[in-house]
Amino acid sequence: MSCSAVYLDIRIGDEKIGRIVAELFHDKAPKSASNFYHLCKGDIKIDGNQLSYKNNYFHRIVKNFIVQAGDIIFGSGKFEKSDVIGKGGCSIYSTAEEWSKRDEETYGPSCFGNFPDENLGEFDQPFYLAMANLGVPDSNSSQFFITTCASPHLNGKHSIFGRVTHGKSVVHTIENSKVDEDGFPLKPILIEDCGEWQTSMGVPLFNASNSTLGGDIYEEYPDDDQNFDGESFAEAYKAANTIKESGTLFFKKQDYQNALFKYKKSLRYLNEYIPDTEIDEEHNLKFTDLKMKLYLNISLVLFKLQRYDDAITQTDYLLDMEGVQQLSRAKAFYRRGNCHLALKRLESALEDFKKCKENNPDDTVVDKKIQEVEDRLNAIKQKTKKNIAKFFS
Repeated sequence: MSCSAVYLDIRIGDEKIGRIVAELFHDKAPKSASNFYHLCKGDIKIDGNQLSYKNNYFHRIVKNFIVQAGDIIFGSGKFEKSDVIGKGGCSIYSTAEEWSKRDEETYGPSCFGNFPDENLGEFDQPFYLAMANLGVPDSNSSQFFITTCASPHLNGKHSIFGRVTHGKSVVHTIENSKVDEDGFPLKPILIEDCGEWQTSMGVPLFNASNSTLGGDIYEEYPDDDQNFDGESFAEAYKAANTIKESGTLFFKKQDYQNALFKYKKSLRYLNEYIPDTEIDEEHNLKFTDLKMKLYLNISLVLFKLQRYDDAITQTDYLLDMEGVQQLSRAKAFYRRGNCHLALKRLESALEDFKKCKENNPDDTVVDKKIQEVEDRLNAIKQKTKKNIAKFFS
């Protein structure tokens, strides 16, 4: 077996996140790759104990460095922080004799089936899979980590046995999870399922869209993408705009959730590559104009998803920007007014609709909104007067 692929399906708390797919380097690191492969498949038992990454938790996260899991002794089952989590592990090379002696002090940390280092290469790029160890040579068991950036200080210290090929955004979601001072996640990050991966199985994703609709061939995070020259503002703008147009195609299909994913992705690219005015004024203006459109689009999508307060936040972002044209300001006030109206904040809605009218005097649609809200406020006022009159009669 020269090469195979495995998958890890990730859930954080009650939320499904998506699938990580990894290519294994059986030729360069045969023992490590075979160990990981079988722990993903869960097809080996030792002394009656099934060895598997399924239902194992990530227990260590260091942003801009690694995410770590694989302590199948102390890090599977119930999720809770303890003094021993991260100190256990068991490879497929363990023996029944080791298991029978696992409580004896002579075994120290509960890592069984330790096997030799191999492919102690260079961590010159992100998304390598490597074995965690006990800090001494040849102490690999089941714990592993995924790098999220180049980590040259690890060179020659850990066995590299694979790399992530799909689901890089899932790795970043894990990386960006909230942790305590020790890097232990505040919410359980669970390997919900795992096994051998075939292309026909796909790469499910639940907190982003990996659809290529509209020509979006780009990675979820711009640092991971190799489809364009990141040194070119023109190419970066093209990428951000293509992703935005993909979102618009989803919006036209009334697929608001995927439209939201695309718009947020476009905004991520935009914020990464927008140049300062002094460096490239032309592309600064283009990126800024795109940002305004994205804030408006995101606010509309969130309104459609009935996430009214989140939609208001997006309109606020736009209204806080400098140089926003009156028509765009009018749209922002109108959309914010609709959100307030949906939340029955009538006074705030009326205020925003009037500001919309100030910025776009020719808008007759907002006239109807103003009249509607004024009528509702007047009806409430009249009802209140009647109730007070009844109280004193």
